[in-house]
Amino acid sequence: MKGARSDTQPPSRRGRRRIVAERVRAQLDDPAATVIEANRHDELFRAADGSPDPSVVKSAHRVLRIFEYFAEIERPAAMTEIARRLNYPPSSTSALLKSLVELGYLVHDRQARSYLPTVRVALLGGWLTSERLPGATLDAITRELHEATRLTTFVVARNQLYSQYIRVLQGTTPVRYYLEPGARRLLTHSTPGRVFLSLMNDEDARRIVQRINAEEAPSSAVRIPDIQHALATIRRQGFAYTRDMGTPGLSAIAMRLTDTDRTPPLVITVAGPSAIVSADARAIIGKMRELVERQSPGLLPQIDIDAPPIET
Repeated sequence: MKGARSDTQPPSRRGRRRIVAERVRAQLDDPAATVIEANRHDELFRAADGSPDPSVVKSAHRVLRIFEYFAEIERPAAMTEIARRLNYPPSSTSALLKSLVELGYLVHDRQARSYLPTVRVALLGGWLTSERLPGATLDAITRELHEATRLTTFVVARNQLYSQYIRVLQGTTPVRYYLEPGARRLLTHSTPGRVFLSLMNDEDARRIVQRINAEEAPSSAVRIPDIQHALATIRRQGFAYTRDMGTPGLSAIAMRLTDTDRTPPLVITVAGPSAIVSADARAIIGKMRELVERQSPGLLPQIDIDAPPIET
């Protein structure tokens, strides 16, 4: 059809921003709040709704993004909303949704013309949650930290050379930063990414940094001595603390959440306006340590909780 976007044509930067802005407005609880989209100030970020790697099967990517969208909005959604917010052609979106209904992963409310995941989706990863987080759930930990801080709160996994945001609860402060679930940022230029690097030995971390500098971010290369100093600080104090990394005015604190000896590590992070994070840093770190200690006793180093956090 004339004027329609082809399946292979990626959204323009302006078009993608419009889509994300719609998603932000749909979730905004306070019309007076100022929402800033994080990680759009450099080229070190990979949007979840951007063009996937050529090796990724498009239909598989779209199905998983649909599930991630439901996890973000936590409510039913119509086909038209899903297609618009994810920038997918309506015809293929409709076909995917109908297939997922037939397979029992979605339920369709004909009267409301909306879709919602079934318990089958929740059960898919139940065994992994029990294995990774005994005695608690990822969602419960994230929500408790979010309620205590009101900042954007997210759990991060390592995806090759990137940190990937696998669970995000958006902030509720008057000024808040929107972070796209499923998106990725280079390890060297990410607060949780630096925590992942700190879990490696110096030689392995150096090789990863050199690879990122050479292959992914030659124009934004990180000096090896600088990153080594930052990683040593993270190991000593048990968390990473950054300001203006990727987004002006944004500060973040990241801390490991799981024991790397048993499973691939996860990192929990809070991010928000620098003035708020700076003023409440000790309380935030204390709450994060409480949650991690409850989940994984003895995982973090002993520190002086009254000492000011060191930027990394």
